[in-house]
Amino acid sequence: MSTTAPPVQQARRAAAAAAVGSLVEWYDFALYGAAAALVFNSYFFVDSSPTTGLLASFATFAVGYFARPFGGVVFGHLGDKIGRKPVMVVTLGIMGVSTALIGLLPSYQSVGILAPALLVLLRVVQGLGAGAEYAGAIVLSSEAAPVGHRGFYASWSGAGVWVGSALGLGTFQFALWATGDNFEQWGWRIPFLLSLVMLGISLYIRRQVAETASFEQAKSDDTKIPLFELFRTAKGRLALSLGSNFMLSGFSYIPQVWALSYLTNDIGLAAMAGLGINAVVLAAGAAFMPVFGRLGDRVGRRRLFMFGAGFGVLWAFPMFALIDTRVPALIILALVVCFVGAVATCYAAQAAFLAEMFPPAMRYSGVAFAREVSGALLGGTTPLIATALFAGFGHWWPVAVWMVVMATVAFVSVYLSKHYRSDADQGSDDHFNHLTDRPSDAVPTGAH
Repeated sequence: MSTTAPPVQQARRAAAAAAVGSLVEWYDFALYGAAAALVFNSYFFVDSSPTTGLLASFATFAVGYFARPFGGVVFGHLGDKIGRKPVMVVTLGIMGVSTALIGLLPSYQSVGILAPALLVLLRVVQGLGAGAEYAGAIVLSSEAAPVGHRGFYASWSGAGVWVGSALGLGTFQFALWATGDNFEQWGWRIPFLLSLVMLGISLYIRRQVAETASFEQAKSDDTKIPLFELFRTAKGRLALSLGSNFMLSGFSYIPQVWALSYLTNDIGLAAMAGLGINAVVLAAGAAFMPVFGRLGDRVGRRRLFMFGAGFGVLWAFPMFALIDTRVPALIILALVVCFVGAVATCYAAQAAFLAEMFPPAMRYSGVAFAREVSGALLGGTTPLIATALFAGFGHWWPVAVWMVVMATVAFVSVYLSKHYRSDADQGSDDHFNHLTDRPSDAVPTGAH
């Protein structure tokens, strides 16, 4: 195997292509999350009480996450068999088109139960496409990056996630401002339809990227179904990778999605102010992603990941206490510190961390499965669970406890990953491409 580092230009091109795909994916999901919190409960579930309508709206948000593992399994397998690039072009197209079609849906008052049924169908399609998008992004950018800079280039995908989320919320906010009283009738559709413009730009960029050398070298592998082989030989890797994602598929959705509902419905902020605060928080997280990605290259991404998860355990209760002051500056501080100190550090570390947990011939399948199963369990259900907890107890403390539990699971999972990968070996291209499946073979000096 050649250990020659890929050209920097190729690494940048791959990282940019990965980032724009993540941007489109999470532009779409941020729009849906904002619309679920502010519009869909009254547009598609008009016969329900406010709380029931909000629960139903967040339930459709969850449906997309339940679909993601199926997309992850199917497209992850194809990504390991036919290549990273063609699969990522297809998943990007599926996401963009389904999001635009949501913007064309009729209301419940127009077509009755058909309206929410079509919403769920498009949400499922959106989830299928998204199920392998981010996994492909971090695999592509990690494999194309020079050995000592994998964390930095892979972190661009995470930055794309939050830039896309902030852009989605900003576009949603602009549509709210521009259409005024017409927003709930037709103004909310504009951001969804604009997804087609972003899709076209992103597809053009992605088509310029070459396939990675790691995939080309792994094509000779005769594993028929990579995921089945991982279940047979690497259950520990899958379980710990899945557990590590509790921080990002669960914990992060409290400040990113559910907090918008809490700020507007319970704290009393105007919807536009809540969207603005959320966009600022996401932009701050995105700005720090490359910084933490480079830091992970230097101090170790496992160590960085554990720091972020530990900080999340400590910050959940102070975050809500600051939000309850109802002072906008303190609310922004609470959420920005959460995103930068806990979520951004974990997100930046996780990109290359997950890619390094699996050998090239099974990498796309392994990363997609680990991310999307935990996403189905937590990403879509966390806003729903938080809404139910808050409604049941009348206070935010159970929601904070739920955040602590998720961060703790991630911390323990990353700690135990020392049996499979080590920060001491993350600079080795040979170790990166030839991982063993036996824990006893992977505990080097310095793994702790």
